[in-house]
Amino acid sequence: MAISLQHAGEFTVALANELLAQRLGEAITAVQVTPLGEGVGLMSSIGRAALTLASGKETSVVLKVIAQTENVSISKQLNFYANEIDFYRHLSPLCPIRSPECYFADIDPETQDFLLILEDLGAAAAGDQLKGCDEALMLQGFEKAAQLHGRFWGKTDQYPWLRYQNIPEVNQFRQDVVFRPGVAPTLAAFPEYFTGDLAEVVTQIGENFVSIFERAMAGTQTVIHGDYRIDNMLLPVVDGEIEIVAVDWQNTTGGRGPHDIAYFSSQSCGPEMRGAPEMDALRRYHEILMDEGVKDYSFDQCLEDFRVNLMITMITPIAIIGTMDSGNERGVELGRVILERGLSSLAAMDCGSLLKELKLG
Repeated sequence: MAISLQHAGEFTVALANELLAQRLGEAITAVQVTPLGEGVGLMSSIGRAALTLASGKETSVVLKVIAQTENVSISKQLNFYANEIDFYRHLSPLCPIRSPECYFADIDPETQDFLLILEDLGAAAAGDQLKGCDEALMLQGFEKAAQLHGRFWGKTDQYPWLRYQNIPEVNQFRQDVVFRPGVAPTLAAFPEYFTGDLAEVVTQIGENFVSIFERAMAGTQTVIHGDYRIDNMLLPVVDGEIEIVAVDWQNTTGGRGPHDIAYFSSQSCGPEMRGAPEMDALRRYHEILMDEGVKDYSFDQCLEDFRVNLMITMITPIAIIGTMDSGNERGVELGRVILERGLSSLAAMDCGSLLKELKLG
C-alpha cells in the first residue's frame, strides 16, 4: 500500500520514524512542519519538517504533497505527481543537473496522492522568478539543459516507464481546458502588454495549440525537465560560483530538448535578454549538444525548434492569469511578470511570422 499524504501537516513523529529513522541513525522525537515558499507551490504543496532527534540534534527535510488549491485536478490530469516520483526513483542519479537527494518517494497509482521527502538545502539561495536572472545565469541555464538533453538524446526508449509530452489526449486537454479558456481573461487583464499583433498571435496559438505542440515536440526525443525556470532552481555558491540545483521535476518526460530552454528564456529572462544574449546562449546550447555526441541536428533546426517551443510555453502565464487559481498575491504577480517576458520573447523571435509559415490556421 502506498504511503501518501493529503497535507504536509499529516507528517507525524510515527511516520517520520518509519521512513527516516534508519537513515538518520536514531529515533525522531518531535516534528514541526511549516509551509515553504509562499506563492511558488502552485501545483504542489511544499513544507519544511524540522526534526528533533533522540540525541537532541536537530535537522530538517523538505516535504512535497498534492496542491492545496483547485490546481490539484489539473496536476493529476497532466501526471505531474507521477512524473516527479518516477524522476527521483529512476533518473536523478543519472541526471547531469544536480537535484536534492531523495529520501523517500511514493504515490498511490489510483488517486495520485503522494509523498516526497527531499534533502533540505535551506542554506542555498532559492531562485526568484520575479527577480529573474543575469546573463551569466542565463548562459549556465542553457548549458545545464544541454548537458541533460545530450545525455539522454535518442535514448528515451531505454526507460519504458517514461511518459512523453506529446500525448494526443493530454494535448487536447492543454488546449481546451488550460490554454484556450485563459486567453480572453488574460487579454482583458493586461491589454497593455499585447502590442502589435501579439493578441492575434496568442489567440491563434490557443486555437491551434494541439498542432503547434505536436510540431514543437517532433523529432528525436530526450529527457526534459518540462518546468525549467528560476523558481524551480536553488542557487548555492560552490567554490565561489553559483551552481544551479534543479527542483520541481513534475513535468519531467520525454520531449524535444529546446522546450526547456525556450521555457527558461521566456519565463525567467527579462526583455533586456532578447537579442544577442539569447542568441549567444542558444548557440552555446547547440555547441554542447554537439560535444555530447548529438548528430544531424543543425543550428538552424535548433533555432526553429526554439521559436516553436516559445509559442507553447505561453500556456504557463495564460494558465496562471486566466485559468488556474494563482494561489496568492505572489502568484498573481508571477503571472504578470512571465506574461510580459513571454510576449517579449515571441516578438523578439518573430514567432508571428513563423506561425504563418506553419500554416495552421
